[in-house]
Amino acid sequence: MISFVNYEIYLSRFLIISSFVLLIFITFAVIYISFVSWKDKKRLKQD
Repeated sequence: MISFVNYEIYLSRFLIISSFVLLIFITFAVIYISFVSWKDKKRLKQD
């Protein structure tokens, strides 16, 4: 029973950390895509 509780704690900790990492990764991806789109619009207006 104790090992199952430890396993559950490690699993929940892993899920929390991985969800934060995924959230940060998605945030940076959205910022990067927005930046590239903004640069592309700026380039198209100049031509």
